[in-house]
Amino acid sequence: MTATPFDSAHLHKLFAAGEIGKLFSDSAEIRAMMIVLGTLAKVQGAAGVIPETAAKAIHRASLELQVDPRGLAEQAARDGSPVPALVEAFASLMQAPEYARYLLHDARPQDIEDSALMLRLRQALTLYGDELDTLLDQLAALAGSGRQPCAALSCGRSLLPLRDALPELRGRALCVSLGGDTALRAALAEALNLADPGRDWSEERSGPRAIADWAAQLTQALALIRAPGETGTEAAALASLWVHSSAMRSMFPSAQCGAAARFTEWLALPQLMLGTGAALKHARALAEERMQRAPTGPGKTLEPEALERFIAAATRG
Repeated sequence: MTATPFDSAHLHKLFAAGEIGKLFSDSAEIRAMMIVLGTLAKVQGAAGVIPETAAKAIHRASLELQVDPRGLAEQAARDGSPVPALVEAFASLMQAPEYARYLLHDARPQDIEDSALMLRLRQALTLYGDELDTLLDQLAALAGSGRQPCAALSCGRSLLPLRDALPELRGRALCVSLGGDTALRAALAEALNLADPGRDWSEERSGPRAIADWAAQLTQALALIRAPGETGTEAAALASLWVHSSAMRSMFPSAQCGAAARFTEWLALPQLMLGTGAALKHARALAEERMQRAPTGPGKTLEPEALERFIAAATRG
């Protein structure tokens, strides 16, 4: 048994998170942090905070250079952050010290970490939204066909408010992080297509907590697609992922702040997000299986109006 089944050679397909898994890799994290470093330099250059020639050089390099994450490990262990080591590696690869000296100018390591995290979480929410739309279409078809309409409605009705909450969640939780100059923070938010929170959230972690809450609720709602007493592999995996999501979410105590909160987030948030991705895959597989195998004979009936309302809401847009 490996530390996590999500990247296990023999278990990863049982808990396959799909494209979500690619967002929670070393290479994805480093790439996102380099994008933030380059974009920060770009907006600082435009504002006259650093020389524009340096800003252009840093921004261009952020899109071209490749940093090996393994080379950051020792310093990250000392600093409690990969950013100082990343900045040193970035500067070394640039081979232009007159420009590289402006890397991370007037910014904190946590600003780079947190803004980069939000770029990856934005992609994750987009992937979840697409998977959720597809699943709701499946559940609407399942309910409309007469195949286990009650199970489809039970799960689908729990999923609809979560899907509908996504736009508000994106606007509230996907925020840039930058201490100090409010004008620069607004410019960086616009350049990265993130929200400007109007405050420093790096200590209280409200954005990641909100996304973790939503992901855990989604996983729990997905488990409702299981029939009572169902013991197949897909259903058992969903049941285990329900428990897993609750455990991971409980690791975010509101009293924690600073480095302790950040380290806890590193331990729990990727696991929670991967678990939600895997739960979506299993729920879709269960819905597809039922469309193919479930009989259409008589069973518990539903009010036509309730069924019509659900199908219309599930397939909107």
